[in-house]
Amino acid sequence: MDPTAAEGTHSTQRKTTLTQEDFLKLFTKQLQYQNPLSPMDNFQMATQMAQFSQVNSLDTLVKSTKVLESYQASFNGLQSIGLMGKRVEAEGKTLVLEQGKAAEGYYQLAKPGKVTITISDANGKMVRVLSLGIQDVSKQTFRWDGKNQNGMMMPEGIYTFQVTATDEKNQPIQVKTSRAGTVTGVYFDQGIIYLKLGKEQITISDIISILS
Repeated sequence: MDPTAAEGTHSTQRKTTLTQEDFLKLFTKQLQYQNPLSPMDNFQMATQMAQFSQVNSLDTLVKSTKVLESYQASFNGLQSIGLMGKRVEAEGKTLVLEQGKAAEGYYQLAKPGKVTITISDANGKMVRVLSLGIQDVSKQTFRWDGKNQNGMMMPEGIYTFQVTATDEKNQPIQVKTSRAGTVTGVYFDQGIIYLKLGKEQITISDIISILS
């Protein structure tokens, strides 16, 4: 590559930001080359000094914010490590079947109604349907024993559940769902804290409550 061409390319690059040092240089040059017969008036000078003060204050604010973000990230990290081994309730509709243990989920109806829960595998295939009858508006817990509709034990893995509810007029009722799991790991990726619940991962913002 022609070094002169590279030099020309480099020389045409422009700065897109104005630093505090740049501001001082420009202000100094302006004072140096001002017309002696028409010097900068006090108001104009005060205005530019105020602009400089704003630039300086903004720079300080940005640095302080970065420090606070760093402290907050460290604090959140320590909190997350404290969740190791804890059972938590988290947003979502997944059920983790592991070591033959019953998978636990939660739901809450907007008003009383008849509840049906459909459990599906990772491919969306229906595995089990639970008919739970009429339920009230309090938060309800259900446990899936890991068996399919024919009573056979399903393999370990991540399953999903869908809660549907209807009122006395067979009209759909709004349902909120969540699931439970034990935190088995904590790791960080690009500033985001992830928790492992068995074979799945969630973010710390998915946590609703700590159960035990």
